[in-house]
Amino acid sequence: MRLLEVSEQVLYDDPPPRLADVAGLVGASRATLYYYFAGRDDLVAFLLTAHARQGAEVVGAALGPDDPPEMRLGVMVETLARFLGDRPGICAGLLGALGGNLGLREALEANDTWIAGPLRDLLAEGAAAGVLAVEDVADASNAVLGALLLGVLGRSASGADATDGAFHRRITQQILRGVLR
Repeated sequence: MRLLEVSEQVLYDDPPPRLADVAGLVGASRATLYYYFAGRDDLVAFLLTAHARQGAEVVGAALGPDDPPEMRLGVMVETLARFLGDRPGICAGLLGALGGNLGLREALEANDTWIAGPLRDLLAEGAAAGVLAVEDVADASNAVLGALLLGVLGRSASGADATDGAFHRRITQQILRGVLR
């Protein structure tokens, strides 16, 4: 879908593009976009929801279900770092949604279902197995995801390469040191 192809511009540009501008990017009329979306927030929620689903699919495909929890956590974090590194606009969009924009509640719920929920489950499994030092699974999950979002967005905003594999490995190792026993 053409909207997903231009999502970086929609989510990351400053100032954010108007719906009319987005229509021009995808070669559609403004009326067509207004038929599907009530406004920019509705479009952003759609994009963030689609990316959350896509990110969950990428992570799911990378995980070895029989691997120990600490190994799966490393794979999950590095896969998310790669996924977000290719799409820093998702980081900006999610952080904006966390800022209290009620119009983006759907996107936050999708992210919670497909990304944060499985991460919490994995952290709980690792804590129960005694390999992860996690007292509160929700807080640990928020810390991991916050580190990823801010790490990728900060790198991108500074002009550094957020797609760099060495960066993905470094941020993964930094995050893992916070939860491994």
